Amino acid sequence: MIRAFDWRDVGLVRALGGRGVCLDSETGLTQGCRPLADALLAYVMPGPRPPTLVWREGRQAAIGQLRHRLGQEQARLLWVAPPCDGAAAGWPPMVEQLAAQAGRRGAHNLIAEVGEGGPEFETLRAAGFAVYARQSVWKLSQPLAGAPASIGLRWAVSTDTLGVNVLYANIVPRLVQQVEPPPAPVRGLVLEQEGELIAYLDVQQGPLGFWLDPYLHPEAFALSGAVIQAALGFLNNPAGLPVYVCVRRYQDWLQELLAQLGFELLEAQAMLVKRLAVRVMESMLMPLPVVDSQATTPVVRARVTKNN
Repeated sequence: MIRAFDWRDVGLVRALGGRGVCLDSETGLTQGCRPLADALLAYVMPGPRPPTLVWREGRQAAIGQLRHRLGQEQARLLWVAPPCDGAAAGWPPMVEQLAAQAGRRGAHNLIAEVGEGGPEFETLRAAGFAVYARQSVWKLSQPLAGAPASIGLRWAVSTDTLGVNVLYANIVPRLVQQVEPPPAPVRGLVLEQEGELIAYLDVQQGPLGFWLDPYLHPEAFALSGAVIQAALGFLNNPAGLPVYVCVRRYQDWLQELLAQLGFELLEAQAMLVKRLAVRVMESMLMPLPVVDSQATTPVVRARVTKNN
C-alpha cells in the first residue's frame, strides 16, 4: 500500500533517513537530502511542494520523494529509502507512484541519476526509464595553488541568453535537449572570443559545496584548463567547500583535464529519463461558424497525452 506521508510516519522517516539513495546528484552534494524536513513541510503546506510517499507491506517499508516546481516540465527523483537491494519489493510501486505524482503536477519528464550497473539502475530500467546520457561527477576538495590566469571569463548577464542558448544547441545532443532545457545564463560564467560565446559554466552553490556544469565549444579546447581554473577563482568560497564538476560523455575530453587539475572521480552515472507525456498530432474537428453558407476547413490541433 502506498499513501502520502502523515504524522504517523515521522519515526519511520527518521529511522530510514540515513539509509536513503539520492537520485539527484546536484541537490545531494550541494544541499544535502533532508527527508524528514521536506516531508513535514509538504505535509503542512500541501500543493506547491511535492509529497513524500510511504509504502508498507507487512514489516517492509519504503519512502520516496520528488523534486519538482509547479509549472516545470522536468521533475526529478530525489530520494528513496532504503536502498534498492534492501527494499526490492518497495521500489517498483514507489517509483511508479512517484512518476504518477510528477505527471499530475504537470511534469513531462522524470529524471534520475544513478550509478552504472547498480541495483537501482536495473530497477529503474525495468520501470520504463531510458538512458539519455552518461556522466561522471568529479570533486575538488582542496583549492588549487596559484592565482588563475586572466582569460576574460566573467559573470553572465541577461544579454548573454541568446549566446548561451546557441552554445547549448551546438553542444548538447538533440536527445538530451528533449528532456533538459538550456541553463539560465544569469547564474553562470561566460567566455567570449571574437564576439562569439565559446564557454559557459552553470554555477550552483549550496551549504555543502559548489556544482559546475560546463558547456565548452570545441574551439575552447585549448583554453579548457584555464577556464576551469579561472572559474574556481570566481567562487566565493572562504570556507573551502568542495567543488563538483559534472562531465557528460559528449564532453569526455574534460575528464583527463580535471584529473590533471587535482579533481577526483566520485562516480560514473547514467541519467535516466521516464517520459510522462508525449505530443500527438491528430485531427480534431471543431464546429465553426458558417460564412456565406460555406463551412470552413477543420482545424488540426496539438494535444498532449499523459503516459501515466
